[in-house]
Amino acid sequence: MRILKKIYHALLNVYLAFRRRPYIKEIKKFVSVDTSIVSSNCFAGRIMQDLGMQYNTPTLGLWILPSDFAPFCTNLKKYLMSDIFPTSISKTEVGNYKMTHAKHPYPVGVCGKDIEIHFLHYPSIQEGAEKWKRRSSRFNYDNYILIGCEQNGCTEDDIKAFDEIPYEKKLFFTSKKYPYLSTVFIPEFASLGHVGDPYKKSYIYYKYLVEWMRTHLEIRK
Repeated sequence: MRILKKIYHALLNVYLAFRRRPYIKEIKKFVSVDTSIVSSNCFAGRIMQDLGMQYNTPTLGLWILPSDFAPFCTNLKKYLMSDIFPTSISKTEVGNYKMTHAKHPYPVGVCGKDIEIHFLHYPSIQEGAEKWKRRSSRFNYDNYILIGCEQNGCTEDDIKAFDEIPYEKKLFFTSKKYPYLSTVFIPEFASLGHVGDPYKKSYIYYKYLVEWMRTHLEIRK
């Protein structure tokens, strides 16, 4: 059974990579190797892996509480330079549910005393904090993109707050149509009430990411 699972996951990864391939070449036209990508979940990691980029952003293998994402993005320099401390209780019901029902236990930390970070793919808060600090030191404040996703209890107020961030290179993937300039509606997720897995379903995200890039970013020279 274990061998069959390994074979299944190996074949699945090949299939998903095949689905992403047509978009990767397009994304490279707009994203340079020194571009930092800030995402509310694992999506930044997916992009940087596919483009073979060095991790110059800390938002990898984790997710940030939706109500905290806009404040975090608004004050990036402050939070990227802040310490992270462990916590055992989330500020939200969704956060507590995720913590107690995860397939594998994971640490949760608080950055700058108020930004809640769920280190989903880290074994300890110490490792999560150490990698956060190291990757934050490489952050490119002159060239970065902000990406939010309608997940983990995200509300319209959270999306609106993100939309009001005074920065142009930003987008927020949603499963519903909203009257905000930064939102990117993904109809494939409309029946869910939230957007899907940004890692396994990244080929869907890539389709709309490329469309957004074509109208909001300049092609690299």
